[in-house]
Amino acid sequence: MQTIDTRIGILGGSFDPVHKAHLALAESACKQAGLSRVIFIPAKQAPLRDAPVRASDIDRLAMLKLALRGFKYPYKIDEFEISRPQTSYSIDTALHLSQKYPGAELFWIIGADHVGKLPRWKQIGELGKIISFICAARNGYDTDKTLIPQGVKLEFINFTPLPYSSTEIRARLENGLNCDLMLDPRVKEYILKHRLYEK
Repeated sequence: MQTIDTRIGILGGSFDPVHKAHLALAESACKQAGLSRVIFIPAKQAPLRDAPVRASDIDRLAMLKLALRGFKYPYKIDEFEISRPQTSYSIDTALHLSQKYPGAELFWIIGADHVGKLPRWKQIGELGKIISFICAARNGYDTDKTLIPQGVKLEFINFTPLPYSSTEIRARLENGLNCDLMLDPRVKEYILKHRLYEK
């Protein structure tokens, strides 16, 4: 039976590389917020990220497809951002998805560390009219609701964070350290085969 897309989650990121914490966050959002699907949006270059991506667009997309083979919930990968020559902002992506899924509620999934950054998101007022936010509460980050811009709808979910980051994984790979617990085995195999993140 085909899933009716009524509550769609959006998880954007550089996925450089995609790791188990990304998938755990998406699964928690599906379970707790009753999402009908998650749309994964690999970014060409995240606007609020200073460091350039390390792996190519093709490699990051390939790793994401491999990692999602075992994902427990309905999902899609949308190549809207990664296929554009220019930097995409969340407002552009939200408009794209609202046209692609008319009538569906859209929820951008973020970590609690992004709550304080929301005022810096481009056209956050307009964005808040198109989508809501699902925020994973994480220890060590302020989840003060006063940080949420006016007009932005945000709901919190409980999430026990996995202590993994793409930055740490790249560093471990560069230095030949083990990161088996952090990566899907298929993703790790791809990284080694294509010699990604080597010094």
